[in-house]
Amino acid sequence: MRKVGLTGGIASGKSTVSRMFTDLGVPVIDADVIAREVVAPGSRALEVIVDAFGEEVLTDEKNLNRARLGEIVFSDPAKKKVLESILHPEIIAEQDRRLRDLEREGRTPVAIVDAAVMIESGSWKRFDSIVVVDCDESQQISRLRHRNAMNEEEAVRRVNAQMPLSEKVKYANHVIDNRGSIDDTRKQVEELKKVLSRK
Repeated sequence: MRKVGLTGGIASGKSTVSRMFTDLGVPVIDADVIAREVVAPGSRALEVIVDAFGEEVLTDEKNLNRARLGEIVFSDPAKKKVLESILHPEIIAEQDRRLRDLEREGRTPVAIVDAAVMIESGSWKRFDSIVVVDCDESQQISRLRHRNAMNEEEAVRRVNAQMPLSEKVKYANHVIDNRGSIDDTRKQVEELKKVLSRK
């Protein structure tokens, strides 16, 4: 089974591409879903996060307040690194467990892990191929403002807190250009699915 890493930047269209692969019957393991699961109330990761960032990152119901934590880490690169050092090992271990399960079942020639920071974390090296969803930075900012009702300054800060897409593309075996229409993107995904399934 071919193990493929799918990545991009915030508001680049990575989630849209991920859904397209799912619609085509390709199993997709979503790092964001796993990230929520590993910080469930009572989890070891949540305890370590609270130790590092304080009770202010919890809701009244003792769940992780992701919005509050996001505000803290996106404005402080050192704190972002601390959070990543807590979460990444947990998330990667669960991704690998799910990949092993899929491989054991033997029903699919290809499986995808969708993760925003696989290149930054170094975890991209585990995959047979890397797919990067690319677009212009101005599109990221515009989409982020529209999607999250953010002002321009906040959207720019969020985009600038990540590795630029122009850098991520250098690691890619395949690039999905998401500058055009949704139909353009879908055609590229359909073609890429054929290529990945053949190898």
